[in-house]
Amino acid sequence: MDKQLKDRLKYWERQYNTKHFIPADPVSFPHRFTEKRDIEISGLLTSWIAYGNRKQILKKAEEIHTDMAGQPYTFITNRTYAKYEENGDCTFYRFFKYADLYAICERLHQIYTLHTDMEAAVTATGKDPLTAMQTLFEGINGIPYTPQSACKRLAMFLRWMVRRDGIVDFGIWTHLSPSSLLIPLDTHVFNMARRLGMTSRSQADRKTAEEITTCLREIWPDDPCKGDFALFGYGVNERDGAEAAE
Repeated sequence: MDKQLKDRLKYWERQYNTKHFIPADPVSFPHRFTEKRDIEISGLLTSWIAYGNRKQILKKAEEIHTDMAGQPYTFITNRTYAKYEENGDCTFYRFFKYADLYAICERLHQIYTLHTDMEAAVTATGKDPLTAMQTLFEGINGIPYTPQSACKRLAMFLRWMVRRDGIVDFGIWTHLSPSSLLIPLDTHVFNMARRLGMTSRSQADRKTAEEITTCLREIWPDDPCKGDFALFGYGVNERDGAEAAE
């Protein structure tokens, strides 16, 4: 990666890794909380539904959080979510049914019954963070179990929990290193990374995420997922520049 591109990506990271990024992003939901387990639950459920149109994601996340009444951990430990089982065959969001929402909440209940928090459950597996999350939530619709999957939504959740600069991400999982994270490989990041020569692969799979993350380590060796903000900013500003030129 040449110096000009590195400098440009550093610039875009500084532009978008700010508090101003939060309100219009799904990460705004766990930012409503201060208690670790509330943040974990809010973050996981919000990232789990992060498919498709951002406005629709925010709308559905708001619905979940209204149900939780400002107390995600209590919602899970008291099994208030059990009501979802009654209309399990009804569509909840996109390809999710209420039965899927019930299932992921039930899995969370199991995790918090056995562990003090979700970080403890992840570290107890002895696996890398992404594989650990896949293991803990195996069988839940929307959480791929295959080792080939980039698991964009889980990678995003882990970025929220592990990165420690305290700006957008929380850094509340202190037993895991930001250097162990993989870039959340959504379509936007994949397309931008290909255009910038970070990968020549045609599939947005885990190997591709690993290649892009390796490139970002050239700039941020201890915190490669800081590059998520850089690629977001690069794409936004390239799009705005193209629109201005039309």
